[in-house]
Amino acid sequence: MTSSLRLFALCLATLGIASIRMNADYNDYARLGPDQIRTIVPSSTREVVDLSGPWQREIDGKAEGIVSLPCTEAQHGRVVYRRTVRIDPEMLQLHSWQLYFLGVTDEVELRINKRFVQRYPGGMVPFSARVPERLLVNGTNEIELVVNSYGEKTRLVEMFARSAQKNSMGLLREVFLVGTPHVWTNDVRAKVNIGGYGATVTLGATITGGAVERLMSSGTPSDALTYGKAGVTVEAILSKTRGGDAVARSGASSITIERARSANMAFQLNVGNPELWSPSSPSVYYATIRIEYNGALVDEFVTTIGLRSLSVATNNGTRKLLVNGQPMTVNAVEYIEEYPTLGPSMSYRQMEQDISMMKTLGVNTVRFRHGSPHPYLLDLCDRYGLFVMVELPAADIPKSFLPHEEITARMKNTAERLITYIDAHPAVLAYGLSEGLQEDAQETADFHASLLTIFRSSGTKLLYKVVPSSEARVLVEGGFDMVLIRTCTTADRAHFAETLKDVMKRAGRAAIIPCFGAVVSPMNMNGFSDPLSNEAQAVTLRDCYKTTMSLGLAGVVVWSFNDYALEKPTMLVDHDDPYVCTSGLVDVWRQPRVAYAMLKSLINDEKEPLLQARDYSADTPLIFIALGIILALVLAFLVNRSRRFREYLLRSLLRPYNFYADIRDQRILSTVQTVILGAVIAFCVGLVDASLVYFLRTDALVEYLLHLLFPSNGIYEVLRFVAWRPTLAVITLSVVVFGCIMLLAVALRISAMFIKGRIFFRDTLTITVWSALPLIILLPIGITLYKVLSTDAMSIWVPIIIFGVIIWFFSRTLRATAVVFDVRPSMVYGIGAGIFLLASLTMVFWYNTSYGLLAFLQYYWKVVSA
Repeated sequence: MTSSLRLFALCLATLGIASIRMNADYNDYARLGPDQIRTIVPSSTREVVDLSGPWQREIDGKAEGIVSLPCTEAQHGRVVYRRTVRIDPEMLQLHSWQLYFLGVTDEVELRINKRFVQRYPGGMVPFSARVPERLLVNGTNEIELVVNSYGEKTRLVEMFARSAQKNSMGLLREVFLVGTPHVWTNDVRAKVNIGGYGATVTLGATITGGAVERLMSSGTPSDALTYGKAGVTVEAILSKTRGGDAVARSGASSITIERARSANMAFQLNVGNPELWSPSSPSVYYATIRIEYNGALVDEFVTTIGLRSLSVATNNGTRKLLVNGQPMTVNAVEYIEEYPTLGPSMSYRQMEQDISMMKTLGVNTVRFRHGSPHPYLLDLCDRYGLFVMVELPAADIPKSFLPHEEITARMKNTAERLITYIDAHPAVLAYGLSEGLQEDAQETADFHASLLTIFRSSGTKLLYKVVPSSEARVLVEGGFDMVLIRTCTTADRAHFAETLKDVMKRAGRAAIIPCFGAVVSPMNMNGFSDPLSNEAQAVTLRDCYKTTMSLGLAGVVVWSFNDYALEKPTMLVDHDDPYVCTSGLVDVWRQPRVAYAMLKSLINDEKEPLLQARDYSADTPLIFIALGIILALVLAFLVNRSRRFREYLLRSLLRPYNFYADIRDQRILSTVQTVILGAVIAFCVGLVDASLVYFLRTDALVEYLLHLLFPSNGIYEVLRFVAWRPTLAVITLSVVVFGCIMLLAVALRISAMFIKGRIFFRDTLTITVWSALPLIILLPIGITLYKVLSTDAMSIWVPIIIFGVIIWFFSRTLRATAVVFDVRPSMVYGIGAGIFLLASLTMVFWYNTSYGLLAFLQYYWKVVSA
């Protein structure tokens, strides 16, 4: 019995440890192992020190303890990271040193041993920073990385981009300290030409020199030591396995390399009967650049190469993507590098799991939205056969921002780094230059032209841009190979087929690929008749996918593979976390939704999952009807209970001058009745406001406009919270309206200090409340507004009526003020108009200075709501 209990306890302990280990694999950051580092720094001749782990941190000049890098920081002005690294004297002499950053969002400044080196732009594209030999010392060296926040224009663009991923600051990916030989290969690019039964690979390599004199022995002539020159031989080798037998060799070429100089070399390798790379057969080759000095190996650098051809051509009447001369339908998903406990600083184990789930899904392409992938993710796509679409962070930029130096410099720097980083990888299908720009603007054309020049001259991949459906009617092809048409709203999806047919007529050269998806309320299982249900998301994907295939287009891009964190809260879905975009086929924890099964069945021609419609109706919430009846009864009670109240009610509407004169002469109703009337009016207005908010809560166009008008996330969170709770919305908005009435009364009382008459607060309160009497007209509108807005014919008139009643209220208030204060009406109207104009201009000026309001409102009018 005892032995059985021990065995049972041992099993439980083993299972516990295994579960902890499994959770740690995915929920915690795991340092890259030797195999992963070898794919990122593919060289046996380099010393790599992974600097992941504890660093001292300082935020905005204040020490903030220890942090483990890589990590995601909240937005700050300036973050400093420090740590020490020991370099042995022998290693210091044998290597030239550089820091290799795998991903920095912002500008990073490098200091070594308290001395400034250089400032580098970020952009989440890997890059290396050379460490001057004179700054390093034998033994302990201090590395200081200073991360500065975005520039003003970049910050605004990242803030207001639609469905934008949460902006993070800091060193989001690993940093390596890499010791290279004193002559090394810095950059390798490949161009493949396939013809007949063979392929030609043209390799371009950059050979860089460090302290080249250290390669030479004491017997070297003094002039070599003096001028820092060394003659080396460079050879390119192509093999099927890393370090395996050569398939092709270039032969050794001699070159003289100088200290702190670079030289470009080109090699041509011919391969007979090549194995071609494709998603269905990801056959890779390894190109090795060997550098020797006096017959001894100095440096060896390995690049993964895929022999394949890409082009866009007409096939069966439509433009298609040709891979190795054969048409391929693009089945793509958008992917955001993010995991709940890690943010963008994902573990390599989670990357492997995500790639595995994508392969199971059956997609052949991954779109990395607004950025470049982690080097290890890129290697996984190379080896497992997933095309990659990468793009510049140029989304939803107002046209007036495009010529700004901050924007153009950032995009050009990112473009050049992007080409250097990924152009040789076989998995890279295309570069994306922009998303959501105004198509018919000259600024957009100039912006695209400058970037097209860079990518066409230096890159070898296809080029694309993403055009929102609202801009499809003015599509400018502009020399792109592919155009993605993004459906952003429910209305876009309703006209999905018509939009694509129109685009097909306009496009002559580019392949057209629609991009679509839908957000869901995660716990909503009400059937596909409910537009926010999980089933409705699956139906949206099914219908859009089948429409695309029936039109014979080049493929689809589904938004998105996984849920992700948002920069700004959303009210489009009822979810406990407003900062999560629930557009994923899988949630943030990678649990598949029914849409995952649906897309899998569509891609692989499998049986579709069964879906149910269930019962769903968008009826007016009961609270709106009940409150409307209660308010009507209260108003009727006040009218029938007091004859004087009834008389004043009629006089205030029919003979307002005499009514206001009675207020001036202190012949007024009791304050209690006035306050009750004010509460009734406030609830009438609150009912209308709540109905509007409840109806518009799932409108993506309205949400974008509200984000512009309420840039504070805290205020928007409150609005979002009440929007999904009709009862709370009515109460909250009614209290806000009543508070505004009281504030107006206070403002009038303060204004009365500048006149001779004796005006009390009860007088100004009576002015504001009884001037607002026409707002009671909104009561029947508030009861039926939710249904009325669903009728297009009536929804046009409702805002006009509401706006007219509000103007009537302010006009009555100014007239009442003139009578009660016993001043000329022209003066009151002039002062009132002046205060309103001054307040409006002040607010617009502040919003425009702080948030670029006018530029984004112009973008909203021309692009978002077009």
